Amino acid sequence: MEQVRDMRSLIRCLDEMGELQRLQGVDLNLEVGALTELMGERESLALLFDDFKGYPHGYRIISNLFRTCRRAALVMGLPVDLKGVDFLNAWRNRVLTFRPVPVQQVEGGPIFENQMGEEDIDLRRFPTPIWHELDGGLYLGTGCGIITRDPESGNINVGTYRVMIQEKNKVSIKMNKGKHGRMAMERSHAQGKPLPVAITLGQEPSLFLSSQMPVPPDISEYEFAGWIQDSPIPVVRGAVTGLPIPANGEVVLEGEIPLLRPEELPKEGPFGEWPGYYTEATVGDVPLMTVKRVYYRNDPIILGAPPLKPPNSYLPIPLGSITLWEQLEKAGIPDIKGVWGFVYGGQPGPFTVIAIKQRYTGHAKQALLVAAGARAGAYGGKFVVVVDDDIDITNPYEVIWAISTRCNAREGIDIVKNVWASVCEPTISPQERDTRGYISDRVLIDACRPYQWIEQFPKVNAFSREFKEKVAKKWKV
Repeated sequence: MEQVRDMRSLIRCLDEMGELQRLQGVDLNLEVGALTELMGERESLALLFDDFKGYPHGYRIISNLFRTCRRAALVMGLPVDLKGVDFLNAWRNRVLTFRPVPVQQVEGGPIFENQMGEEDIDLRRFPTPIWHELDGGLYLGTGCGIITRDPESGNINVGTYRVMIQEKNKVSIKMNKGKHGRMAMERSHAQGKPLPVAITLGQEPSLFLSSQMPVPPDISEYEFAGWIQDSPIPVVRGAVTGLPIPANGEVVLEGEIPLLRPEELPKEGPFGEWPGYYTEATVGDVPLMTVKRVYYRNDPIILGAPPLKPPNSYLPIPLGSITLWEQLEKAGIPDIKGVWGFVYGGQPGPFTVIAIKQRYTGHAKQALLVAAGARAGAYGGKFVVVVDDDIDITNPYEVIWAISTRCNAREGIDIVKNVWASVCEPTISPQERDTRGYISDRVLIDACRPYQWIEQFPKVNAFSREFKEKVAKKWKV
């Protein structure tokens, strides 16, 4: 099978695998979003939309691209038959072999097949769906990459932040405080300078996945993406910003974020976010980019990856869980057998489950406390559950069974107050956001068999998974 090097090579591979459905004439107003949500719920095919009313044939949107492990594995260099914790652990072990692959600087590429100069720019010339019913505008960027350079270190960052069309040549970019792109903007503005920005809307699949990872600040997402696909990402220097932009990209916007007063910033949102709720609309907070140049390929393809109500997600596994797994092990927690999240974005999320092989009294509590405090578990966390290693932590029924039958409610539940929270946390009241910022409590649940008398704990009335698989294989059922 062809190696995946850009969006079009991935589409050819998906065609060969029977993993892609083409749809023509779907309405951008809600229908694209509804079909994306429905096919994600079914963990079904990737969708390639074309022939939108009022747009040229060939101006396409692809969505539900990474929803299954089978499709994600194709991009991530993993066996396509892995699922669940086996998939996550295979990816974790691969990440341990990471070595940066520098970009390949080139002089041109398909991205320059078409251009819009500053006077010609109209971003509404690209088909843009209403992704959720109550969205406050047209979100051109959902599966995008925001390319910035830190003005102090010179490091290049590629992050995924939602992008809303504000005017024909202006977009808002919701870079939350603490994110690398936002910090680069703040440093640039502190010097009295606008921040150069480029936005890629249909980049290499490996670059999109890389932008979802908590890559260290001194490592470029380009270098991580090159490692994922085992070949350098070809980049060309943008004429307006000097930033490296994907030479094989589909659509790239180039421009800057100028220094503006809060009253000059537009309304942004609401927008349906990863916890499954709409975030509030804001005014005077979200950076505004002026687009000065647009590059795009013939028959451009825009990647749509809107956040959806859990357990539906544009990624098949909680990739942030591998970071928490590593942080737990580095903190000295032994015999971690798996980490999973059921409501996740780039982090494990507000319901995190950890499986351990108990080795000593207090082992489970130690894992709970470290998970609640580690960076990967703190941001966006809420409930942390630790279970024995006989529990399939990807199966919510097994997790609920463990909580229901192994957690002593009096001894096994603790609350840690005032921990760092995500800006998408829906239970923080407006008053608390204004006065206390984004903090919330953590519920720690020990759903392991009590170690002190684990041998006397009632035995489970079910065959082992290994024995059932052996018998099924024998009898071909």
